[in-house]
Amino acid sequence: MEIAKIIQESRRKKGYTQERLAELVGVSAPAVSKWETGASLPDITLLAPVARALGITVDQLLDFRASPDAQEVNALEQACAETFGKEGYAAGKARCEALLCEYPNCAYLRFRIAGLYQRFLVELPGASDERIREELARIRELMRQVYDSGDSGLHAAAAVSLASHALMEDDLERAEALLSELPRTEIDPDELYPLLYWKLGEPERAAKLLEERAYRTGGEAVRALNLLSTIASQAEEHGRALAYSRASAALVQTLDLRDVTGCTQLLALLNRSGEAEEAVEAAAGYLRRLAALGEERPHPLFERLELRQQPESLRAVQRLLLAGFEADESYAALRQDAGVKAAMEALRGKISQNPG
Repeated sequence: MEIAKIIQESRRKKGYTQERLAELVGVSAPAVSKWETGASLPDITLLAPVARALGITVDQLLDFRASPDAQEVNALEQACAETFGKEGYAAGKARCEALLCEYPNCAYLRFRIAGLYQRFLVELPGASDERIREELARIRELMRQVYDSGDSGLHAAAAVSLASHALMEDDLERAEALLSELPRTEIDPDELYPLLYWKLGEPERAAKLLEERAYRTGGEAVRALNLLSTIASQAEEHGRALAYSRASAALVQTLDLRDVTGCTQLLALLNRSGEAEEAVEAAAGYLRRLAALGEERPHPLFERLELRQQPESLRAVQRLLLAGFEADESYAALRQDAGVKAAMEALRGKISQNPG
């Protein structure tokens, strides 16, 4: 809140006129009027007298907070996300960096902003490798600061993020060190909470937790199958690789997961193996699933599931993946199929409806 508004609201709450406040602190009524309109600010020597007259502290007068609370950070994150979406990556980052300067000791703010940078990195299509490396380095720097902050609630999440970056850089020793320090338990209490709530006579609460768990673990299973497929493919076990990818795609379809990585992996394997008919179906399905990302619709299986939408970066992801499919020469024959052409056109239409 601006000082002008704080002075005005506090004065009115005390029942003072501008003249009375001016009298109490030894200034003219026009001076108080200027404070309240924002035309000028109280002299630094008057901050304490003004605060005492208004019955507040100097910190309250200046709207000083050492750090915003979690709810305020989430609101700031959403505002920054809107800036990224409407004004582009540079404007969004500038707003974020200003907040980091304003609240230099807030680990949670650093954590959320690092996530924003990661999320909107796709808004930089065509950026040089050096620019991408610079942005990733900034994300790592923020996560390292969170990791070193001593915030026990964020330490594990920061360690996982840093380990992920280390793996991307093939710094395997660093990744292993970070992962090895994370606690591993034999029993996951999340398995018991739904049963507890059900026995307590709260079936809706139990069902909501079960749906969230099924969706989350479904995503974990898909990622595991995709990596198994990659490992099998590198070992030239092409049949096994294809089986893993088919299982991944089937799970995505069954649980209606918002994931397209498995679809792209299956498509590439089918195309390389000469499974032309299935490759055409996979290509059209991949493009349709890509077009459906972010649609405002209830989940067909998990009606209690609240899926977080990220429309600001969605169109950039769609554009990037569509451009990749169109540019890949190995898919030239697939792009001639009528069904694939129709799916591509539908995706272009979705992107053009909201260019982001």
